[in-house]
Amino acid sequence: IDMIVDSVLNNMIFGAVLAIVVLLLFLKDIKPTLVIACSIPVSVIFAVVLMYFSGVTLNMISLSGLALGIGMLVDNSIVVIENIYRMRGEGLSARKAAVEGAKQVSGAITASTLTTVCVFAPIVFTEGITRQLFVDMGLTIAYSLLASLIALTFVPMMGSKMLKRTKEIRHPWFHAFQEVYGALLEKLLRVKLLVLLVMAGLLVLSMQLCLARGMIFMPEMESTQIMVTVSLPD
Repeated sequence: IDMIVDSVLNNMIFGAVLAIVVLLLFLKDIKPTLVIACSIPVSVIFAVVLMYFSGVTLNMISLSGLALGIGMLVDNSIVVIENIYRMRGEGLSARKAAVEGAKQVSGAITASTLTTVCVFAPIVFTEGITRQLFVDMGLTIAYSLLASLIALTFVPMMGSKMLKRTKEIRHPWFHAFQEVYGALLEKLLRVKLLVLLVMAGLLVLSMQLCLARGMIFMPEMESTQIMVTVSLPD
């Protein structure tokens, strides 16, 4: 148990660190990156508190759900801090940018978070072995997503204090990608029917390939454990 739980915890930590590194590469500013880095543990602790009061223990399934939730909860914080940073660049004060930046994206963030929660929440109402296996994961992911809404309060609060000074961020390679994407999108909008047909074809193909793989109750798993069956004499 200790080995498996440690493995999941290490994956969570590495995932959070890599998310922060990617943010630093794109934002090119340590201050907004620190805001996101601080929002991750606060949100995780909030999710763990909800787990405690609903009777969900720390096990392989619930920790896996928490690891998935970390990747999702970073998204909301990124959207908020990026919008605040953009408004600071437009000349608004740090306090005003924090309020207006969070307000502009609050509806979109809340709606996207709740739609994802609606995907995992129904697992709670299943019965039998499915409930035993996955209810902890479903609840943990739902708690992590609800905890990500802390981005609407915690991130603007820190942003109003830490983003006193901002700088213009330039990404030559990303702007070049945007130019190419914009030109491609403009051409595709002229042949909308063709694009829809291609997408429908890919959907049917993916469904066929998925079903061709066959079905199995539980997949073969590799982990840091060993199982031995010994038959002793009668």
